[in-house]
Amino acid sequence: MADRFKYSEVRQKIIDAIRTDLIGPREKEEVLEENPRYAYLVGMLDIQSDDEDYSSAGEQEVDADMAFEDGEDFTAGEDDDNEPISTTHFQLPSSIGISFYIQSDTESINLDVTWGDYVKSSEKYTGKDEKEHSRAIYTRQPMEETVHVQFKDFTRTKDYQLVCDSNVHVHVSRIPLKGGYSLVTAYVINKKKNPANSAEAIMFQVKIKAYSEDGSAAFIAEHICREILASDEFYFEQRPIMGRGRGCAAVWDTPVDGRTTYVKSAFIPEYEFPSVSAALDGFDRYFFSTFTMSVKSKKEETIGKLNTLAESYEKWINSTLLGNARMSNPDFKAKIGNKVIDRCQDSLKRIREGISIIENDDISFEAFCFMNRVIFLQNSIKGYAKKHGTGTECNFQDFINLKNPDNNFGWRPFQIAFILMNLAGIVDPKHKDREVVDLLYFPTGGGKTEAYLGLMAFVIANRRLRASDGEKYNRDGGVTVMLRYTLRLLTTQQRDRITKMVLAAEMIRRQTYPQFGKEPISIGFWVGGGVTPNKFDEFIEKTDNPQAARSARNHVYKQLLTCPFCGKPLKEENFNIDTDKKSIEIFCSDRDCQFYRYKNDRIPIPVYLVDEEIYAKCPTIILSTVDKFARLPWDVNTNALFGRVDRKCSRDGYVAIGAEHGRHNKTASLPASTMVNIRPFLPPELIIQDELHLITGPLGTVYGAYETIIEDMCIHDGIKPKYVVSTATIKNAEAQTRCLYARKNTTQFPPNGFEIGDSFFIREISVEDDPFRKYVGVCAPGQSVKTALLRVYAIILQAAYTYSLQDEYKDVIDPYYSLVGYFNSIRELGGAVRLLQDDIPKRIYRIKNKYGLDKQRYLNHNVEITSRMSSYKIPEKLNQLETTCDSKDCLDTAIATNMIAVGMDVDRLGLMVVTGQPKQNSEYIQATSRIGRAFPGLVVTLYNAYRPRDLSHYENFTGYHSQLYRFVEGTTATPFSARARDRVMHALIISAIRLNFPNMANNPDAAAICSLTTEQLDSVKKLIIDRLNIIKPSARADAEEEIDRFIDWWKLQAAQTKPLRYYVVGTERYNRLMNPYDQPHGENEKATLRSMREVESSANMFYYTED
Repeated sequence: MADRFKYSEVRQKIIDAIRTDLIGPREKEEVLEENPRYAYLVGMLDIQSDDEDYSSAGEQEVDADMAFEDGEDFTAGEDDDNEPISTTHFQLPSSIGISFYIQSDTESINLDVTWGDYVKSSEKYTGKDEKEHSRAIYTRQPMEETVHVQFKDFTRTKDYQLVCDSNVHVHVSRIPLKGGYSLVTAYVINKKKNPANSAEAIMFQVKIKAYSEDGSAAFIAEHICREILASDEFYFEQRPIMGRGRGCAAVWDTPVDGRTTYVKSAFIPEYEFPSVSAALDGFDRYFFSTFTMSVKSKKEETIGKLNTLAESYEKWINSTLLGNARMSNPDFKAKIGNKVIDRCQDSLKRIREGISIIENDDISFEAFCFMNRVIFLQNSIKGYAKKHGTGTECNFQDFINLKNPDNNFGWRPFQIAFILMNLAGIVDPKHKDREVVDLLYFPTGGGKTEAYLGLMAFVIANRRLRASDGEKYNRDGGVTVMLRYTLRLLTTQQRDRITKMVLAAEMIRRQTYPQFGKEPISIGFWVGGGVTPNKFDEFIEKTDNPQAARSARNHVYKQLLTCPFCGKPLKEENFNIDTDKKSIEIFCSDRDCQFYRYKNDRIPIPVYLVDEEIYAKCPTIILSTVDKFARLPWDVNTNALFGRVDRKCSRDGYVAIGAEHGRHNKTASLPASTMVNIRPFLPPELIIQDELHLITGPLGTVYGAYETIIEDMCIHDGIKPKYVVSTATIKNAEAQTRCLYARKNTTQFPPNGFEIGDSFFIREISVEDDPFRKYVGVCAPGQSVKTALLRVYAIILQAAYTYSLQDEYKDVIDPYYSLVGYFNSIRELGGAVRLLQDDIPKRIYRIKNKYGLDKQRYLNHNVEITSRMSSYKIPEKLNQLETTCDSKDCLDTAIATNMIAVGMDVDRLGLMVVTGQPKQNSEYIQATSRIGRAFPGLVVTLYNAYRPRDLSHYENFTGYHSQLYRFVEGTTATPFSARARDRVMHALIISAIRLNFPNMANNPDAAAICSLTTEQLDSVKKLIIDRLNIIKPSARADAEEEIDRFIDWWKLQAAQTKPLRYYVVGTERYNRLMNPYDQPHGENEKATLRSMREVESSANMFYYTED
């Protein structure tokens, strides 16, 4: 692979091309054949005018969001002599400035002001008709001057007229602050009068730079000059904010101890975000080899290595934290230091407890070895599937042969440490750690998934190894782990990794049968009905709608596009859909595959895709989207997901407690079914929630309420499930997990140290040593966002293409060849679709001619990744994104909404343009983290100058990006607020009653509400109120009254002459307790969510008149 610095070099060339095209100049005294007002986009100051109304343009732009339709477009047309007419909408600014801090006793600073004036003249040329013509040309005149600011000359403000042009003013203000510091702001103002033409009125390529005459570091960091330090600010002391722009951005020299030598303006600022490493000094890549740690005879070596990790962590705590100079400050020690150290020491204690468990408990050590074997084998399967799937001949044995070191897989230290931390709470269900919500907090792409995959494998083995026949619950089988995501895209990509882990675990189980149980280790995709069918009836062709069955089958075929073991494509014939047995068996067509369809002892791929089969097979792992749990009040069969089964049908499988299940008659190919009574399974022991930061707002509120039932279903004998959550961006996680899971303790791992760049398990790597992700800002006041967007897209696309034709860069251009365009809404994205069809290609043609390029780029492959896309197309689009630029099928652009903000892991992508600052900083971090995973990335953020929030982020571009994680907002979820109770309280009561009491489980049983005893109804009420006491105690009285009122209302409905059902389609013969939320509903039924994402489509408005 080419050197990362070579990728960084071509990336910088693209940034330079952006600057040349948008700001200029190409040379100091360039001559342009077009008006520079339209040749350039940013860096201009127009004349200051007293009578212009600046407010209207701003309002129009804010109201119109993107203003894609506003204003003429000056830039995409053919070359001609017609000068475009300027719009009335957008006003160029007349001033820019920079603000910074100095000590109040600073005597003077220098301000360098530079710009370019363009003088219009005419020249003769010979046209195609061989006649002489005249055309306008514009010649650049470089202008520069240094202003010496003596602070003793004024108290608050002073205006300086430049000598080289008296119509250009520099306005300096100084505001004294407490503590002996001053805030200084310096503006450049264009006050030209009576220009000869519009171009000569404008100052181009304007810059202002502040520095001390003696070159000393006179400029002081913002946090030093403030009396009150933000609580998290000390983490970022190494990356201080040194200044802010006014109508531009501010950049500065590398600060040393909170001081820098200069602050200057920048119209297209750039900031390179450093990468982080999970590697530790003294621990090579294979120190924690999964193969070595899977060998039982190497127990002593394994324990020794784990103890080395714990000792290294302890040394780091003692030297870097306890030995830190700041700990000698009593204020810092009391408010911050001791808390940070306590959290680190608590993690160390838990890691050591985990080591002790596997050292002293044989079953735990056996489960630990199983986990390592599974992860080693999963990694081998991943490598084999990737190579074999492309058609390259290879043998699976080659990927498990340790003579090739690439086949080994070593844990990153934080991964194995996180697993060790959680062992006590899993092995001993009564351990205090069982109550703790463990938050795995690690930057995107750092390996969080492998950490919880390992934990899942351990839980599965530990449970099955402890199975015995005499117990109340059966540990051999049943849903063991629930893994939940929030977005379809996430489940599409993550399921591939998790499925490979399941295959590895199942292969080991079969090899060692029956050590790890008699039941298969399997996975069920329990996702929305739009993604997978809910019932097998959907596969049976109906005369009135023959297409429906075909559509249902297609949904299934699209869920597994390739064999998870060997990577070969799966076709329709690989799916055996049997509606009588209610099963889908998936086999592979590849002769060498473990799951080959024509083997004598063939075994199906252990994946279940249809809700009915998931309930009947009780797969080991449930992979679901969070909104699917809104099914709980609608279907008693969901009981099976929580181990609550009491019978097994010889044909269908497990039957949920309370569910009706008749006997199947004999068919031509199947005998009559038999039914046996069985023990229930142990409920799920581990619940993992990935991307926790997305569980916020309305979704978080509804999710938190339903969690009342989910946790209750997982509790047995007072033992609760273990919660593990993960994210790369979150703030106040403790408050959020309290609202969602009603747990009082949340532990973040790895815990922070005193600096953002070092928490022992995560270390920052300097961009000088490892180029990573570079952010570039563009903000174009005086232009519509449409114009700015097409200019930015066009120059980037053409520049990447031009470099792809050069021998020097053709091997390193691929990451920047496909442009990912990120938009905050489908509406905004729609405007870009139209630009890509017409205006951008025209602008690219113009660029080719303007810069005398040999070839023009044609945009042949543009895709859209949004919620408008069918789920089955998602894997297809991801495959397209993998296609490199040497293929004719390579994508030119992929425009997307926040659907790609999480879970889209395509290593080749290195270029993104973000249009408009996303509403949440976590979304911005997550979305831009899709870029530069394998190569140095480039993110261009295009700000809307007429949106205050966008402008604020642009003006503080360097400061914001240097402290990116600090600006993540806290998340909100209010599960028992009044409106949330209106929406979901009745659903919680119905779920609790229906799933807990078998006599209330089936549809007709809705009428039997009066058969429940007072004790039974009180237990339901207590379940909800106990949770509410933790989350929102103030709502207790209201909630108790609402519960009583709903049950009384239910009893009243049950007493009506028309029989009551939980739900029926029509109400001619029956009343119904629930009706889907998105359907019209009467006053005698409750509107009930079928998905947690359903929101009001309209608002009710009542108009009262007085008699």
